[in-house]
This record gives sequence, structure tokens and C-alpha cells, in this order.
Amino acid sequence: MDWAAGRTFVWVDDEITDHDRTWVEAHHPGRSLLHRVDPRYGLTDTDFAALDQWLQLHQG
Repeated sequence: MDWAAGRTFVWVDDEITDHDRTWVEAHHPGRSLLHRVDPRYGLTDTDFAALDQWLQLHQG
């Protein structure tokens, strides 16, 4: 997580696991969203809406 350096970040991927979430929670002091995308569909309007909602709540 050196590249995030404690800053808020969003990780969008089709292979996010509970292990990834646990690792980020333990090693990243800043806010983060790990958003899993279904690889069969790619990014959908639902994904974009979820990302937008999270970003609106965590501005600044």
C-alpha cells in the first residue's frame, strides 16, 4: 500500500477476496473501497452507481 500512502483509494477488480479486504484493513490507515466486478459483465451501471455513492460520501 505504499503507493496509496494513507490516502483514500478505490480498488476495482474482478478478483477481490476476503483476504484482500483483511490485508487492506490491517495495513492501510486511510479510507478504502474494494469493489468487486463480475468478470462476466465488466463494469455496469450498478457498479458505477455504487462507486459514485461511495465517493460522494468520502470526499475530501
